[in-house]
Amino acid sequence: MNKLNRGGRMIKKYRTIPIKILILEALLRRLPENHPKRPKIREELVRSYAGYRGEESLDYYLAQLPPDNYYIFQDLRIPISKDTYFQIDILLLTRRYFIIYEAKNMLGTLFFDFNQLVRTYEEKEEIFPDPIVQVQNQQYHLDNLLKKHLNKTVPNTSFVVVTNPSSKIEINSQYHVAKQKVIRNPAILPRFVTYSRQHPTDILDDRELQKITRLLLKFHTPSQPDILSQFQISIDEILPGLYCDRCMSLSIVKVDRTWKCQQCGIENDKAFIQAIIDYFLLIGATITNQQCRAFIQHSSIYVVSRLLRSLKLPYKGSTKGRAYQLSLHDLQKWL
Repeated sequence: MNKLNRGGRMIKKYRTIPIKILILEALLRRLPENHPKRPKIREELVRSYAGYRGEESLDYYLAQLPPDNYYIFQDLRIPISKDTYFQIDILLLTRRYFIIYEAKNMLGTLFFDFNQLVRTYEEKEEIFPDPIVQVQNQQYHLDNLLKKHLNKTVPNTSFVVVTNPSSKIEINSQYHVAKQKVIRNPAILPRFVTYSRQHPTDILDDRELQKITRLLLKFHTPSQPDILSQFQISIDEILPGLYCDRCMSLSIVKVDRTWKCQQCGIENDKAFIQAIIDYFLLIGATITNQQCRAFIQHSSIYVVSRLLRSLKLPYKGSTKGRAYQLSLHDLQKWL
């Protein structure tokens, strides 16, 4: 879906909650409270949400840019080779140039040094890859993509946007590139105006702009992180059952014609759908009646068959061995 804003600003690709966050949340719902990996999983979830919210914070400032005809792509992941990708938080594409924005939502003192970012927070020092090099690599790969498919070189630049207003920015006095590229959110507008004035001539026509838009949307490949392997958790450790959001327990069961929490008494007819989403996120993209019964802890073949059919999912196989094909999009629309 495209959204045309005043002055020709069009969002060609919207950001969605990263599947990594959804997997981490599902994992926390379905691990025992005393599981030793829970603290590390929570830390990873907090970091992932911070990154996501940092990207979101850029939208407010991009919406304030002067009216012009440009496209915005949020959260692109484009292949370089078979198993290698480059990822862009926000791409602004015009007929004259493109700009890449990389959000960094980090607390503490951030020292941008050659080839590294040093973060000091609560008397602890951590080393991260240099985000300046990261955005320069993104520029390089996207520039190559345009050359390959349009046979044109388009002026381009990039910025690392430190989105947390409480963080302190320090830059090596000799690292001149970092002084130009590291900004805070409010600087998006003046830097955009300056760069736009420096490049007043159209390089791409409408046909070429549409072509590269189609290519970017076609090439975009959502990430599929293997979180269970990352934390060395086996499927056998995943707890079955239907989750209650109120008392945060796997305590919902079928009572007569509804689904009811045994602890707090709340009714939730959509708990089954969330359970199937958890199954998809943590276990696999297909589910049989038998697998579903084991996962939601309900013994009736008929009831589970009716529930699965109600989701109108594509399937393969006969009635007895039928395997339903799961997708996040198809499941979430029922919530």
